[in-house]
Amino acid sequence: MIRTAIIFILLASFVGGTLWYGNSLPELSHNSASHRFNRSPEYIWQLIFDYQRYPEWRENVYSVEKTPGTLEHDAWKEIDANGITTPFKLVKADPNIFIILEETGNKPQNSGKWHFEITASEDGKSSTLKITEDRPIISLVPRVINHLHNTSNSHISAYFSSIENKIIGDILRAKRNKKPLPENDQPSADNTNEVMP
Repeated sequence: MIRTAIIFILLASFVGGTLWYGNSLPELSHNSASHRFNRSPEYIWQLIFDYQRYPEWRENVYSVEKTPGTLEHDAWKEIDANGITTPFKLVKADPNIFIILEETGNKPQNSGKWHFEITASEDGKSSTLKITEDRPIISLVPRVINHLHNTSNSHISAYFSSIENKIIGDILRAKRNKKPLPENDQPSADNTNEVMP
């Protein structure tokens, strides 16, 4: 009986502590990271802007289907290998400088905004891509898990990894086909991460 009471007290304390901690965290998860590529801002911007070609280089994007948007802004849905669909729409874009996308799920946990900011190097041959993901996390337990394990930042890392693999693949194909390579043909990385719950 005493053992059962102790277990109940510990369990209640854990649940209560988790809920209290989750309630103290902000509902908006903010994650930001930067990565430098040996490619021009034009290259990086076009890669992200051309969503219809995402399946060619994005990890776990099996297909893309265009959906009804507006005259100014396209909308589409991305489908992964498991058949899970994620809707997006273009919010704003400035060529070779930035792109803002909105994830338009019908539930708060399936919505958010993605900011892609591109900064050119002095010689214009390389660029730094900064990705910021802002996502509401309404439920308390997922909010705690996200804060402790930083699960959202994995989405940003997947973008960087996909772009690096695309660049490397282009280099290998060019060598195999004996095509001339650009001067900046070796991808390099310089990562800085900023994560705030």
